[in-house]
Amino acid sequence: MSSTPLLTATGVCFLVVLVVPTAAVTFGEDEVVHGEDGVVLKPTDTRYATVDDELRLDLESLNDRAITRVDNVFTIVVTGSDVDRVWIDHDVAGIAFYRGDDPSATISESNPLELSAGDTATVGVAVDTHVAQNRPETFSVVARYEDGSNDRSAPSSAIQRSELNVSPTTVETGETVTATATYRNYGKAPGETTASLTVDGIVVDQRTVAVEPGETESVTFERPMEWPGTYAVGIDGDASEPVTVDGPPIDVVDATVDDATITAGESTTVRATVRNPSDEGVERTLELAVDGIVVDSRAVSVPANGERMVTFERTFDEPGTSDVAVSGVPAGTVSVDEPGAFSIRDRELAASTAAALAPPATAGLVALLVAANRRRVVVR
Repeated sequence: MSSTPLLTATGVCFLVVLVVPTAAVTFGEDEVVHGEDGVVLKPTDTRYATVDDELRLDLESLNDRAITRVDNVFTIVVTGSDVDRVWIDHDVAGIAFYRGDDPSATISESNPLELSAGDTATVGVAVDTHVAQNRPETFSVVARYEDGSNDRSAPSSAIQRSELNVSPTTVETGETVTATATYRNYGKAPGETTASLTVDGIVVDQRTVAVEPGETESVTFERPMEWPGTYAVGIDGDASEPVTVDGPPIDVVDATVDDATITAGESTTVRATVRNPSDEGVERTLELAVDGIVVDSRAVSVPANGERMVTFERTFDEPGTSDVAVSGVPAGTVSVDEPGAFSIRDRELAASTAAALAPPATAGLVALLVAANRRRVVVR
């Protein structure tokens, strides 16, 4: 089987601090066709993916120390009978392309989209500002064509979790629980998967696990358990063990959202009250979760027989509805409306990352870049 580049790409990826918003321009449900009989790229979510002689993907206003993902951003449609596989190849730290709404199904040469004529696949993008670096990077998008041979199967990875261990299952407040998962690659090519540590279904930590064909790799998380109660501690959300945390009844007794309805790009304040009925002062860490993923944390000292209020400021860029919680206590729902045609407000963002996926009709250049100060960069 031969491998022919469908789209070869160069681009840059870096992080900056914005003091004004960068607006994304949206167009109609257009599409980008590469080749007379090959692949069609078109936007799925026109809030982020737009077409103007190129497919452009814009992700804005990403907070520091957070993992943000946008599912089903654009669609790949195979129209050519000789296209076999498509993947996105890059070394950009903190940026991941994945299939549809499954961030564990990363798209790479070892884990490609296996498509044939008439097949459709959607692509999502995740940005991890814990590891994203302030430096230029390059990446490429590649399609593989059949060479007429009977063997259409290239080696691929097939990674599955085979074991999960959580210990100890009874601890005192402040003690640590260790969760270990083992992954086996049943395929014939190296591959990667994302392991997610969950507590009562909320993602509190994530790691990437690389596994060679026929081999196993383990990943270990350590989680301090600061709040009394019984929790389901697991990895990847579909397997867990109950963990009981004993200790004085220090807990989050209330959590609220100040503004439950805002416009995209605006922020709201989330408040939580911690009560300490014991005779000793304590320190606790509160975690803000949005749609089941921890996005921020705060340390608080609570005096003996006292209370403390902790506040979080959170900016929401994506129109829609998000569930908000603080250390497992629901704070409410935030509804984010589309901005008005002329409603652009200055705001300071912790970090802003934009990705531009731009294949022209000829050579097919793709750019992954950060937009700053309303500057648009088009790679031709």
